[in-house]
Amino acid sequence: MNDDLCSGISELSDVSELKEQLVESFFCLKHLIANLHVETDEGEEKSCLSIAELALMKDIQENAPDSDHNAGIADIKNHLYISKAGVSKMLGVLEKKGYVNRDVDKNNRRNLIITLTEKGKNAVSSHYKKYDELLIQIIQQLGEDDTKKFVKYVNKFSDVMKKYI
Repeated sequence: MNDDLCSGISELSDVSELKEQLVESFFCLKHLIANLHVETDEGEEKSCLSIAELALMKDIQENAPDSDHNAGIADIKNHLYISKAGVSKMLGVLEKKGYVNRDVDKNNRRNLIITLTEKGKNAVSSHYKKYDELLIQIIQQLGEDDTKKFVKYVNKFSDVMKKYI
């Protein structure tokens, strides 16, 4: 075992157990985030959006066909930490639900202009209220100090992991 890697940890069994707990925590967090959806009633229709779908829609909320400053696929990809294919797949789902339009940019045919439909704008508004309420509940249950620590440690963990991926 490399002593530098495990400095401060005396027993191999402690390291093995800690590694198992770390991996289990990764999968648990991944599962929770992947299954986090916000559901609302839109008139007579129930609507369910994943947190990623809602974040994507929020990113393009200000997009307009005549603007030079629209959020594009690269912007969304970077914000959500997903691949270009992942963004395209998510846009396809949202387009089928009637929340977004994808149109070719008339000034540069290589670019897409992604905009919200009226249904999409309404969904962002109603879902974001629910999402905000959910975040407030999480903060209240964790407490402000633990929430700040969680954010700090997730960011620190992300910085460490970026060195290896």
